[in-house]
Formats: sequence, structure tokens, C-alpha cells
Amino acid sequence: MRIGSLARRSALAGALVAALTLTACASGTNEASPSELIVANPMSVASIDPHGPGSGDRPTITVAQHVFDTLVVRDGADFLPSLATEWDNSDPNVWRFSLVEDATFHDGTPVTADDVVASYERLIELKGPLAGTWAAVESVVAEDEHTVVFTTSTPLGTFLSNLALLFIAPAASMNEPDFFLEPIGSGPFVVESFTPGDRTVLTKNEDYWGDQAQVDRLVIREIPEVSSLVAALETGEVDLTWGIAPDQIQTVQSMSDVTLESMPSFQYYMSWFNSSREPFTDPEVRRALWHAVDVESLVEQLFPDAAEVASAPIPSTVFGWAEMSPYTYDPDLAAQMLADAGYPDGFDSALDISVGGGPQVRLIAQTMISDWQEIGVNVELQEKERAVWLEDLLALNWDMNLLINSVLTGDADFTLGRLYPSAANRTGYANPELDELLAAAKATVDQDERLALYEEANAIIWDDAVGIFPMELLANYAWKNTVKGFTPDPNETPRFTAVSVE
Repeated sequence: MRIGSLARRSALAGALVAALTLTACASGTNEASPSELIVANPMSVASIDPHGPGSGDRPTITVAQHVFDTLVVRDGADFLPSLATEWDNSDPNVWRFSLVEDATFHDGTPVTADDVVASYERLIELKGPLAGTWAAVESVVAEDEHTVVFTTSTPLGTFLSNLALLFIAPAASMNEPDFFLEPIGSGPFVVESFTPGDRTVLTKNEDYWGDQAQVDRLVIREIPEVSSLVAALETGEVDLTWGIAPDQIQTVQSMSDVTLESMPSFQYYMSWFNSSREPFTDPEVRRALWHAVDVESLVEQLFPDAAEVASAPIPSTVFGWAEMSPYTYDPDLAAQMLADAGYPDGFDSALDISVGGGPQVRLIAQTMISDWQEIGVNVELQEKERAVWLEDLLALNWDMNLLINSVLTGDADFTLGRLYPSAANRTGYANPELDELLAAAKATVDQDERLALYEEANAIIWDDAVGIFPMELLANYAWKNTVKGFTPDPNETPRFTAVSVE
């Protein structure tokens, strides 16, 4: 691996010398024009700190993965070495990692096992969204300068997927005030400036230990307003963007110098029932409301070229997905099921959504409410400010709740194992059989066994209609034809290290 890195560095150095020579001949100077990639992030980056509240935030991860490294990186269903050259898990409760020896932080100090330990401890201490995924870890120890050992109380089948989101920062400085305004990592780019709500400017790390970036400068602008985002792409203000809204796809497709690519993502919509409140304590009522919604028409009309009808409680891109039998759209059957459950005249209820809670969220809610009216269920739409909505969501202060979710790690445990155990109490639903399945799936490193367990877990959540799972969203990326080497990412946390601009 290091020989390859040296060869790549030599090749890049030779190419740079040639470029400088040509430029000098053409202009009489010794300076080559720097290459720059400008991308538009449709979401605001509140922080580059990947350990605290932003540890589960996709905009934070998008920036952080260019500044910091992880021990492993996800490649589809596989995991590849990054700062770790190799690892051993011969004891199911022990993971031993050997670190690359020539990796340095941007200030020139070497990356060591102590930095890995400190980064892990900081993530746990800050109690961010990802801290709970490490609950089975008993200790993390630097065995020597380039060896780190994780010991768990039980086998942890999600270990590598968790590790792919543990970003390594320097132990000596990561806890200093304002460190993450211009943080130092070991990644392929160095932070030049970070302006929350506006942009992050990164420059190429010329001393990067791995495969070097193909552009000298990476600018990540924040453009959350949909029409402005598309206009910036059309005028050439930005080279690449993602998160194209359904009603803007045709506009982007009409641009002759732009490539548009859609792919299944880790994101999906779900409409939970509060199973601790009448009448949703009865699974027949929950199933009836699902049969009453014309999901196929909803997706076709509101999300053309932007979503697919879901076939499980998690997207098909996620490890642990298993295809379920669809709920047919049948209002007559739904009305009969309600009558059999003791509600021949329907009932009144409410559906909560948050302001800015996802693309077309209000229209989805209104469409579902209209379908439910056909069977006598009158539902009030309650749109709440994000902070209020989240507080009520966690307190189970709602009847039904429509929300967007992302399986951030690409592993079913992140959603099924985090949201649906009885102890989590996120929906008021409790099922000891499901608890056992989810615990067993987390506590084995046999991935085939995990798939079989998750298939059973998917079936319970789906058949008991813990919620309605109408659609999985497509990730829509668009880039100028001058952009080369870009690979779209289903989690909408794209990487730009291998991207060049002609």
C-alpha cells in the first residue's frame, strides 16, 4: 500500500512539473492555474465537529470526511482499509487494528493509536447521535503507537459500519476551544475557512499519506433554497450538486451541459402510529389505515423520478433489508377492518409533521389525510417548528407522525436496532420477540446470520404496521460535463477526492 502511495506521489509530482513547465512557456511565469471544484450542498453545515451533535448529521459528515480519516471506509457492503492497514477479530469480543505508519495530521504530527482512543472517548463523552451505537464497547486501548484494541462485552456485528463514521482528530488539540472552526485532520484536504451558513473552503493536502486529491481547491457552498440551487448549476456558479427536488428534475434534465443521475438512497419516509394511544393500540386499526392509502399514486404523483414505493421498513440499499408483501390499496377492506375493530364510523386523530421536515412532506401528509377521510377517519394536520416537533416526538406527544429518516451507517441496526426495541419507546410499540431478534442481530459478527434475523424483524414491524412505510427516496445528483471521476453516494454524503475538473 505504501509503495503504491509513493508511486502515485511520484506520478503526480511529474505531472505537476510538466504542467508548470507548459504554463511557464505559455505565459512567461512559473505559476500554474490552480484547479477548483465548487459544489452546492442543499443543507446547511452547522459544524465540522464529527463527534458531538453533528456526528449523525449528513452535512457535517460530507465536510468532515475530506478533512479527517477513519480506520475503515465503506465500499458498498464491504469495508476497506483506511488508517487501518489490517485488523483481526479472531476473538469475537476483540478487534485489533494495525495503523498505517506514515500518516500525519495537517500540522505534520504523526497519527497514532492514542489519537484513535481520544477520538472514540470524545464521541462517547459528547453523547451525540452515534454514541449509542457503541454501547457494547467496554474498552479502547492503545497497545502501542500503531496498534489499537477495542474490547466489547458481546460480539458487535455493526462494529465496522460504526467505525466507518469514527473520524480521527489529534488528541493533543481536539478539545481546545474553537478547534473545529479550522480543525486539523489527516485527510486529503486542509480547512482554509469555514463560514457556517455560507461555505467551507478546503485546499489540497500536498503531504497526504494516501491517494491525493485531484483538485487544488474544494469549495462547498450552502444553497438550501431549491430554485437558487438549480440556477447556480445552470449558470455555472457551481459544478456539482445533489438533493434535487422532484419538481426541479425536468429543469435539470433540460440542461445540455449537465449530467443527472438518480440512485436509491439510504433515505425514506415513514408515518409512525403511536401504539400507546387508542385506537392505535390495535394493530388492525393500523393495518386498516395503511390499506386506505393509495401509496403507488402518491409516489407517482408527488415524486416522479425521485422515489420508489418501499417494500420494507428500511430502504433496499441497506444491509438487512428484506422484501415484504405490499399492502394493497383497498378502501373497502380498510373500512371493514375499522368496523371489525369497533370503529364503524371512523374516528378523529392528528398527524404531526415538522417545518422543513423533508421534500414534499406537507403534500404527502395532505394526500394521506384525504385518503383517510374516505373511510371516515378525520385527521388534523399539525405542523410544528422543528424544536417543538422533536420534543413532542421523543415524549410520544402525538397520534401519528410523518417523518423522513436516513440509515446513516447503511446497516439495519442503525434504524431497526435503535428505534424499535421496547426499551427505546420511540413509537409506543413493544414486542419481546422483536427485541430478541434485534439483540441477536447486533450480537453476532456472522453477517449471514444477521441477514436472516433482520428478515424476521422486518416482517414483524411491517406486518404489525408499526408505521406506514410509503417510499424510499432516490438520491439525485447533477454535475457539469466538465466534472470527471465523480461517483454518487446513496447516503448523500459524497466524496470529492477523486474528482477532477477539465
